[in-house]
Amino acid sequence: MNSATLSPASGRLSEWAMRGGLALARWGHRRAMRRTDRERLLRRLADRTAAETALAERDAALRTMPFGLM
Repeated sequence: MNSATLSPASGRLSEWAMRGGLALARWGHRRAMRRTDRERLLRRLADRTAAETALAERDAALRTMPFGLM
């Protein structure tokens, strides 16, 4: 059996494919860790709640403001 590659570039191509696959796997692992990080999720929830509260207060202040001052 001959173990020679079909072309000189096929070794580089397989190396790029391997590196690309490993990089994609690392990215997926990091993404999964970010999505399941409890402290991060709780911070995002608290930030969202604070933003919604601030918007509600702003809207209430705008509703009570006289029309000519807007």
